[in-house]
Amino acid sequence: MRAVVNEKGLTLIELLIVCVIIGFAFLGLANLFPVSTAGLNESRMRTTATDFAREKMEELLEIDGASADLNAGTHNDPDNPIRSSFMRRWTVTDDVPVPDMKRLQVTVEYPHGEETRSVTLVSYRRD
Repeated sequence: MRAVVNEKGLTLIELLIVCVIIGFAFLGLANLFPVSTAGLNESRMRTTATDFAREKMEELLEIDGASADLNAGTHNDPDNPIRSSFMRRWTVTDDVPVPDMKRLQVTVEYPHGEETRSVTLVSYRRD
């Protein structure tokens, strides 16, 4: 029987080096998870705020023109805070951009880390 002199393969040291390199690669990828999670959370909050603003705008465009919700000025939603995080208000401005029209602006604020972000929708209504 002949002895095999030139076998190719990984030594224990080479295997450990590969494991260390793969470990560093996974650590680098692990740092991306908090960033992507924060981005997903911001998107979810912005979408929810936009939905709340859209709902109120639709309501303001459909209600009777004599409603107190359409009086000039800023109105806070009586349901604030909505879902414990969202604050909704709307502003009605008379005779903008022309007489007998109202400018409706709905703003929904929501927390994002240490700051507050908001979504604003604007529409016009003729009385």
